[in-house]
Amino acid sequence: MEATCDDRLHEINLKFRVGLSAVGVVMASKGYPETSTKGCVIKGLDAVAARPEHLVFHSGVARNERGEFVTNGGRVLIGVVLHSDLKQAAALATSACTTAISFDGSQHRLDIAQKAFKHQSLSYKSSGVDIDAGDALVQRIKPLARGTNRSGVVGGLGGFGGLFRLNDVTYTNREGKLVRYNDPVLVQGTDGVGTKLKLAEALNCWDTIGIDLVAMCANDVLCAGAEPLAFLDYIACGRLEVPTAALIVKGISEGCRETNCALLGGETAEMPSMYEKGKYDLAGYCVGVVEHDQILPRIDRIKEGDLVIGLPSSGVHSNGFSLVNRILERTGTKLTDRAPFSEDGHSTFGEELLTPTALYVAPLLPLLRQSDAVKALAHITGGGLVENVPRVLPEGLAVEVDFTEVKIPPIFGWLAAAGNVTEREMLRTFNCGIGMVVIVSETDRTWKEKLSAHGAVLLGRVQRRARGTDQVVVKNFTQAITKVAANYKPEKKSPTAISYKDSGVDIGAGDELVQRIKPFAKSTNRPGVMGGLGGFGGLFRLRDTGMSLEDPILVLGTDGVGTKLKIAQDCNLHGTVGVDLVAMCVNDIICNGAEPLAFLDYYACGQLDVPVAAKVIEGIAEGCRQGNSALLGGETAEMPGMYAKGVYDLAGFSLGIAERSRMLPRMDCICPGDVILGLPSSGVHSNGFSLVHKILEFAGLSYSDTAPFSASGKSFAEELLVPTRIYVRELQALLAEGLVKALAHITGGGFTENIPRVLPAGVAAFLDLTEMHIPPIFGWLSRAGNVTADEMLRTFNCGIGMVLVVATEHKHTVLQRLRSVGGSALGTVVKKSDPLGQRVIVQGFEDTLRMSQFTCSLPKKRIAVLISGSGSNLQALIDATRSSIFGIRGEIVLVVSNKAGVFGLERAAKAGIPSKVILHKDYNTRELFDAAVSKLLEKERIELVCLAGFMRILSEGFVKRWKGALINIHPALLPRHKGIHAQRQALDAGDVESGCTVHFVDEGVDTGAIILQERVPILRGDTEEALTERIHQAEHIAYPKALRLVANDIATLGQDGTLQWMS
Repeated sequence: MEATCDDRLHEINLKFRVGLSAVGVVMASKGYPETSTKGCVIKGLDAVAARPEHLVFHSGVARNERGEFVTNGGRVLIGVVLHSDLKQAAALATSACTTAISFDGSQHRLDIAQKAFKHQSLSYKSSGVDIDAGDALVQRIKPLARGTNRSGVVGGLGGFGGLFRLNDVTYTNREGKLVRYNDPVLVQGTDGVGTKLKLAEALNCWDTIGIDLVAMCANDVLCAGAEPLAFLDYIACGRLEVPTAALIVKGISEGCRETNCALLGGETAEMPSMYEKGKYDLAGYCVGVVEHDQILPRIDRIKEGDLVIGLPSSGVHSNGFSLVNRILERTGTKLTDRAPFSEDGHSTFGEELLTPTALYVAPLLPLLRQSDAVKALAHITGGGLVENVPRVLPEGLAVEVDFTEVKIPPIFGWLAAAGNVTEREMLRTFNCGIGMVVIVSETDRTWKEKLSAHGAVLLGRVQRRARGTDQVVVKNFTQAITKVAANYKPEKKSPTAISYKDSGVDIGAGDELVQRIKPFAKSTNRPGVMGGLGGFGGLFRLRDTGMSLEDPILVLGTDGVGTKLKIAQDCNLHGTVGVDLVAMCVNDIICNGAEPLAFLDYYACGQLDVPVAAKVIEGIAEGCRQGNSALLGGETAEMPGMYAKGVYDLAGFSLGIAERSRMLPRMDCICPGDVILGLPSSGVHSNGFSLVHKILEFAGLSYSDTAPFSASGKSFAEELLVPTRIYVRELQALLAEGLVKALAHITGGGFTENIPRVLPAGVAAFLDLTEMHIPPIFGWLSRAGNVTADEMLRTFNCGIGMVLVVATEHKHTVLQRLRSVGGSALGTVVKKSDPLGQRVIVQGFEDTLRMSQFTCSLPKKRIAVLISGSGSNLQALIDATRSSIFGIRGEIVLVVSNKAGVFGLERAAKAGIPSKVILHKDYNTRELFDAAVSKLLEKERIELVCLAGFMRILSEGFVKRWKGALINIHPALLPRHKGIHAQRQALDAGDVESGCTVHFVDEGVDTGAIILQERVPILRGDTEEALTERIHQAEHIAYPKALRLVANDIATLGQDGTLQWMS
């Protein structure tokens, strides 16, 4: 206060106490505020002043003739209490004014700070996501999934992926023997149902749309000659209505049963900020298997004269509905109107159009397995006959398709007539009555025997293609469509023809995107990949992986990115959400002990923006490279009217494989005493973003605002879009060596719902999170949204993205291997005392979270680093201080070296940090040199000094000047082996371990208070150089952690020279 009055405030280094709340209760005199009473003796002031962290500030106070404090105004005094807990501070301050301090007529409020306690506490549910509804859906659909089980299914819903045992799959070969697949090729397909969903929404009729989803995927897989094995679904919505979602899954289960394809699981994504209530999107993923020598198409065997057979469709199927909806809109036709083309004369347009897509597995798969007659299959989907048949033809051949014998369903006649759709557009958009094309040998007659009952007709033959001509030559279509359309010609012809592009779907843009992303996909190739983009499915040959698999288990996973996408879209930052998509899937896959093999994506939008989509898929390819997965293809769905301009959704599908004997979790091996370890997350990852949106809205902030917890001044968008960490490479070696009993990916549901998924009955996880680092972003979110500790644990990863369960005897080995990636111990497996008790018992989280809340927006300390050499520790400190996740509330603003030309100075220059060389040899005494350094530090307003390989003994004056703000790292486990040559001392002493120590610097040699130590083993035959290198690696971990403790005022040096911890 004196400095303020004397204009010397700039000379004062103000420091604020952190980790505390202050609550003050004002005591007023009798009659206040209208009047005041003076001269009343105030009692109890000394008693309150003696209490710890109690302060009394005087206002309307005077002394009487006896020296007693008396009232002298309306607002007499304020009793203040400091405490780490706000509620405790309020209670103690109120109590002091109620029971300790008194004067005649005193009055004070009893509700001080109570509004803070009534501050709205945001939750995931209040942001529009109901985890309980998701759980209810899982229970409702479990019987539906079980009803699709077939040989090969392992386990049920609820794990970190769907499991399928390949050795359990048999088929009857051409010799009539029941055999396993000898050289299996896995075929994967993904698709959606497009804007057919708009009809289901409008009519609230959801019971068959799931059949469409299965058909669109399984029919594609069949085109490779494969037997569908397993299916996953992705359901996205604005608000999860359990009955609706259950109806959708009911249809999916019906489609799966018809194709003998097991429904192994899926993902239900509730995204209130991206979908309106009642709006849904669906994506499906099917995996099939085929012998390598039976893969279709057999392009090299297709020749002139081969027969082209058509199998009828059941209607429009699931393509072209944007054009259908446009025609309905232009003609004013309602879905509830009677359809003039219905066979029964009563069905409505909605009923006819929602007829599910035909499934062709049952009629065609036996034919494929019994002979080589079939040379190719082409599923007639988007692009119609003219674009799908060429996908299975060699470049020099074409097919002739004659519609003379084709019975075009009346619905296509009505569409052609009502929309004045050209013949070319009909053929390019709709299946026009042919759902599957089969190419067989000219001499084959089995197709009639096997397929006639299914409505098969001869369409034409394969012929030589003249240069520059189309690969599909259509005859007599005009006559056929004109005839079927004649009954539905409107009285007044539509002035203009309606096309697919007019309805908002640009096939040309889709083709352009495919060409742009082909290099991205190719960059992810790994042994096993067959072919490229453009086929009816992605192919992967197991034999080529080089893995020795006696009993392979296929592991299927799916997930999305949730409303994290909203930030990317609002801020036009699309480059990393693809990494998130892969991460969410492959991190689940490895929880089964599997190696990821392949990946497919589903990209849905209202209007395809090719550069944006390409940027997203480039990110997917990057994620695939990190996750050792081949990007085999995907589906781009342009659905006008379902997504606003600029909005898109993503779903990912991952396939991995594991040897059955090495699968995780090893439930029978997990027992009390096992250790629980954690790997750090890179941030929020891709869960809980609906709550994130709500918190920012509640705080009145935008994504372009600077995030107060950012280490480098980045915006909320930049910080929140940091991609999900992929753990595949970090864990593969440990999994291969059998050192891990279980892995739990911490996604939606946080610790409390994901860890129990890998624990056997009878045990629980006990987590002591007292020393866990909670990144500042989570502290800020919890504080800004007043989110409870329980809600944080149930919604976010809180800094841990993957949890490991390992045997006690492997703890140190695994931690040592994971040291460089931030692995840490979290707790142990314990026996449950109560069968109905908690599966995850958490200790210390509230205090740790409170610490993160207090430190997340502390003012940054100005840090200087003193060096003499290469500066490897300097680099570790630079990297850490610039990491928002690491959470150091400090910035390196100066590097000082006592030697010129050292590499550490180059590191500083590259990081844009000012540096200064002060040569010690230019000073006659150590004290003069230290004074020059100290003067520079003071000029730069340095608050904390780190010695990082600074090879000078500091003078007593320098150490005293910077006491409590000066830290050093020493290559030994102090107090052992002080001074120089510590590594040699450790070896000479026969120590079995060494390490490094970060400590405050005092006047002695390596005698200051120890802040933190990191241990390393001393191995048999170690040299001084080998041990030094191992300790260097430990130093790069220990020094940043210690700097965080000191810069964040968690660890301070007491007046007595001992270490003090924040309470």
